[in-house]
Amino acid sequence: MKTLLNLEDENVTITQRINSLIEELPSIRNQAKENIEKSQEKQKLYHNKKNKIKKKFQIGDKVLYYDAAKEKQWSGKLEEKWKGPYYIHKKVSKGSYRIKTMEERIQKTPVNGELLKEYIDRSNFEVIIRI
Repeated sequence: MKTLLNLEDENVTITQRINSLIEELPSIRNQAKENIEKSQEKQKLYHNKKNKIKKKFQIGDKVLYYDAAKEKQWSGKLEEKWKGPYYIHKKVSKGSYRIKTMEERIQKTPVNGELLKEYIDRSNFEVIIRI
């Protein structure tokens, strides 16, 4: 790659400087395009990592409900932030669900699926002790 001519260099005319800029412009443009594509790919990976696709729940699945109100509280930092278990009662539009308690009481407001996670019942776990 040729270096661009500067007007400060001795014996460089404006026409020579313009010609060198015109010759180098396509390679500079291509380099800029490559840099933009690399940057966009990194941004895409970061965005996808942050916004993982959440599990779709079926009616009757046991879930835990994230209590977003406790997220910003300093006083309750050791309190449980997940409430439940609940059952999925009904699918509502665009990833929201109606949930019901274990006592079959249906919650009035729908819940965003992002605030739910699968409940794994610990009563089925087996304890294995190795000596």
